[in-house]
Amino acid sequence: MNPVIGILTCGMKDKQHFVPDSYVTAIRLSGGLPILIPAFPPNWDVTGILSLCDGFLLPGGGDFTPLLFDENPLPGIGETNLELDVFQIHFAEEILKLRKPLLGICRGMQLINLAAGGTIYQDLSLQPGTPFLHTQTSQNRSDVSHQVFIEKESLLHTITGDSLYTNSFHHQSIHLTGENVIACAHTSDGTVEAIELIGHPFAVGVQWHPEAMFFHSSAMRKLFSCFVRKALQLARSPQ
Repeated sequence: MNPVIGILTCGMKDKQHFVPDSYVTAIRLSGGLPILIPAFPPNWDVTGILSLCDGFLLPGGGDFTPLLFDENPLPGIGETNLELDVFQIHFAEEILKLRKPLLGICRGMQLINLAAGGTIYQDLSLQPGTPFLHTQTSQNRSDVSHQVFIEKESLLHTITGDSLYTNSFHHQSIHLTGENVIACAHTSDGTVEAIELIGHPFAVGVQWHPEAMFFHSSAMRKLFSCFVRKALQLARSPQ
């Protein structure tokens, strides 16, 4: 049996729902059965979709509407989509209630934190210190950009070890962590690069894009396989 992994689409473009194939491929090659979850209206009843899936992948995407975490827009913020943000935050809140395996990537990591009541920096320029460039300019998305250091007592550490080199395509970052959320990885400039939920079977968010490094990094493949394997394990467990 292949666990069903629901992948949120990244949003709408020219009246078409879209999500890069790299997410779908990573889940499929890791033993999951990927299905795409479109961006529904904010008040849509998602109960049926939640029950259909054994795990969920929250992908990358655009910036969040700062009013949703009680802030006014600040210099550096990019294009936002309020309707998409409201739906996805609500959807992530419902996923957290179910305690089904969850993997957030880039915006998806920030989405987990917002759903848990946390906040984000609208732009890295607003973060304390002197953050280096986190939006790499290399031709290939699979190229590494910087080193990430993993906290030893974390679930992520059991998957990746002490550190790893990752790509980087973000200009927003975690500010205040939400309820039961811990920051479990950082870069040398102090930017949060991964989060986990305390006491959750598998709720991990990473700021980089492991799906783009899937064919080049055994650590990225292991991250996906551990996620899918946990979804299968819990799907087989008696309720």
